[in-house]
Amino acid sequence: MKKDLIEQLTALKYSGSARVVGLIEKPGPGIHATRLSVDVEAGKGFTGDHPRKDIWRGKRIPGREITMFSAEVAEALSVDPVVIGDNIVSRGLDLSSIEAGDVLRVGEVVLRRSEKAHRPCDLFARRASQDAMEAVRETGTRGALFYVQMGGTICIDDNIKAE
Repeated sequence: MKKDLIEQLTALKYSGSARVVGLIEKPGPGIHATRLSVDVEAGKGFTGDHPRKDIWRGKRIPGREITMFSAEVAEALSVDPVVIGDNIVSRGLDLSSIEAGDVLRVGEVVLRRSEKAHRPCDLFARRASQDAMEAVRETGTRGALFYVQMGGTICIDDNIKAE
């Protein structure tokens, strides 16, 4: 099973016309609420997210203001991206190609790719599967973490463009 997932993930093709296909706020730990639009604050992330969303093992993780996951990866894993719970679900963008410091404009919002890797964890394995966690770890397709440089509003179908 893991081998099949790895083959599917390495064979993914991205259209190059990147857009937002999902927005997921986290109003409380483990709660994922889909939205048609969200307000985003510089230095914080989605304004509707709970204040401890960027805490991991008791420490704040810098550069985790916004998390992004690819719809293509979710489809290859046969998992609903809402279950995974990243803030933005993109289509047409190979997130593994975005390097630390790269800047994206998403709707009105400007994001800068974090220096931190978006690593799959035990929670990802519980939400998707152990095989899915190992496959995204091996292929580097878990997604990406971002700082918010300029806030604003993001809506479903907004374009995602490199700056």
